[in-house]
Order: sequence, then structure tokens, then C-alpha cells
Amino acid sequence: MQLFYSPTSPYARKCRALIIEKSLESKIELVEVSPLDDPAALHAANPLGKVPALIRKSGPALINSPLICEFIDTLNDDRWIPANGESRILVLRQQAVADGLMDLTIGRRIEKNRDAKLQYPLWVERWERGIARTLEQLDRERGQFERSVDHGALSIAVALSYLDLRYAELDWRSAHPELGAFLERWEQRDSIRLTAPPTSA
Repeated sequence: MQLFYSPTSPYARKCRALIIEKSLESKIELVEVSPLDDPAALHAANPLGKVPALIRKSGPALINSPLICEFIDTLNDDRWIPANGESRILVLRQQAVADGLMDLTIGRRIEKNRDAKLQYPLWVERWERGIARTLEQLDRERGQFERSVDHGALSIAVALSYLDLRYAELDWRSAHPELGAFLERWEQRDSIRLTAPPTSA
């Protein structure tokens, strides 16, 4: 199997981190691509031209990080996503919130990268307000995940780390030190340490 990824994609990082946590490195080859270069191999796997995309030994390629992570979690008995019940819903909800935080951060980043004359402050402010609300909610709900070692907690750690990469000036740790401590614990794990984006990104 092959996982197409880019080093700065938080969605692909989620998948890569889960592969490490489940010790599946020998089963899934990582293939670095640049989606902006429109590589044919990526388009063959995912016509949307996005990473991550997972090519399997049989069956169609999988796209969208929640689906890919669900599949990765079936590859051995070390379950990071509960099979059923409220615990499953909670982990999937945490992943959804984390993915939404990534979406907001990317939206802001794209707008801020536009020429200053072409930027829409309304959209920047909207993304920033959404990020602030999400951090507040995560802080209120951190008792549900801050000591967990599962896919929900992993997803939140990746999302918070992405804020450091693309919205460093926010300094979110000052307002949310407990979330900062949560991320610091995850940063000690190989899954987060080994998938960190390049410092030049």
C-alpha cells in the first residue's frame, strides 16, 4: 500500500501519525508529492488532486483523512477508533472538531497569502473568530481527551500543532496553557515528533 502525502498537510500528518502509533510502517509506503505540481500518480488515486490518498493492494484508492484513518485502524488489533458505542462517537467528534480547526487555519492562511490589496478582512476575521471559538471549546472539553491515547486526542494534537505552523502569531498557548501542556505531551511521542513539518515550511 502507498500513502500519498505532503509534509505540511495536517490531514496527511494525521494518517502518518496513526501509522506510526500502530507500527504499520512496513505495510504502508509513504510517497511524498506536491499537489500543486499536479502529479499524475496522485490524480490517478484522487481526481480531487488532494492529499492524503491511500492506494490499497485491492479495491479503489481511499481519499479523505477520516476514511483513510478508519481503514488504517482496521489493519491490526490495536484499535485507536472504538468500534461502536458512545466512545466511538466521541473520538469521531473530536476528529471532526480537529479537522474543522485545520480547515479554518488553512482558510486564513490562503487569504493572508493573497496580495494585501486583494485580501478580504471579513474572511480573515471570520476564520480567526472560528479558531478562537474552537480553542475555547477544546479547552472546556479537554477533560474528555487530555489524558487519552486514541485517535481523537491524536487529531487534536495535530490540529493544534498546525496552528503553530500557520498562525504562530496567535500565541494560543498564552490563553490556553492546559491545551499547550496537552500538545507538549503528544510532542514527546514518535508519531508527532517524526511527522513534524519542515522548519522551512
